[in-house]
Amino acid sequence: MKMTDAFRVSAARALVTTAALLYIPSNILPVMTMTVAGKTDPLTVLGGVRELWDSNLPAIAGVVFLASFVVPFLKVAALGWILWLHGTDRHQRSRDTVHRIVHRIGSWSMIDIFLLSVLAAVGQLGALGSVTAESGAIYFCSVMISCLLAAEIYKPRLIWESPGEKAP
Repeated sequence: MKMTDAFRVSAARALVTTAALLYIPSNILPVMTMTVAGKTDPLTVLGGVRELWDSNLPAIAGVVFLASFVVPFLKVAALGWILWLHGTDRHQRSRDTVHRIVHRIGSWSMIDIFLLSVLAAVGQLGALGSVTAESGAIYFCSVMISCLLAAEIYKPRLIWESPGEKAP
């Protein structure tokens, strides 16, 4: 099935809107519950960052903060900006560059979910502790998948087409 350009734009807008709406619960709801030595803590993304910071791991806390909080927000914002200006001649070169960056880092977006699944699988330590994924992880994953699909569906050539111009 060949997608029309209008469908590509509409689908990308719907996916970016979905990602923006799901970004909120992905950061409010716990992404995992950790049980260590009988103490159970549900952790949000920022709660996990705080836990790492409090555990004297500021470098890892910074990486998790960037990868799990800042980068997803910037991806949603960047794709929203690209699509908001769709059909105009404004900032075409910048939009093309931003799209290529978002597309390039897209495959690394799911590293957080991969690490959570590995941690949950390996983290079953019996009486010592355990890690379980929570609903926030599903929302987080949905944000990442929505951004990946939006960046894939919206082709960079659409940035360069004028409103009345058709691609060959």
